[in-house]
Amino acid sequence: MAISATAVQPSRSSSHSDSRTKLIFWIILGIAALSIIPFTEIPILVDKTGPNAVYRARLFHDRFLLFPHALCGLTALVTGPLQFSSRIRQKHLRLHRILGRVYVFAVFIAAGVALVLTQGNGVEIATYVQAGAWILCTLAAFLTARNRQIAKHRQWMTRSYAVTFTFVGVRFLDFWPAWANMTNDQFRLAIIIVTVFALFLPDVAFSWHELTTRRA
Repeated sequence: MAISATAVQPSRSSSHSDSRTKLIFWIILGIAALSIIPFTEIPILVDKTGPNAVYRARLFHDRFLLFPHALCGLTALVTGPLQFSSRIRQKHLRLHRILGRVYVFAVFIAAGVALVLTQGNGVEIATYVQAGAWILCTLAAFLTARNRQIAKHRQWMTRSYAVTFTFVGVRFLDFWPAWANMTNDQFRLAIIIVTVFALFLPDVAFSWHELTTRRA
């Protein structure tokens, strides 16, 4: 019995450490997401004559499309982390599935409306790549969940949420003057690179053990 207790203890300690690391990770992402509201979103909405005036005017012109896009994007941003909660998944499986469906519908609506909003703004190709990757990853996450391929479902869900968070990441980069002053051509390329990076980074995480551990 003493041997068994000793063997179990490291597992519990490791699990607690993993939970704490995950919590810190989500807190950092949450702070990043909240920081864009006062520093990027509000200034755009109140800037009537400054450098954001043209962009602001376009937003108000497209407000009837922008509202469902923003609402569904925010829904995906908020419900996504809840999909990664082991506690919800293990103790409230029905809630996990409901939130999963909400996330999927939110992504499909937000991405679909984005494809309409992008017409004529000069960065259509970048939006096609970003929205297309968002839809495909989310669809793959949904299908693997429906087919009970849970390991693959988690991987595709991770890729999907990584693309979801690019919308925060892109705005967070507005703090960098060089990013804010890019031409349309440069911005198109940057969005595509950010999207590819979002798709690639989860695969590095999935393979981290293999990348850092040598077989005996």
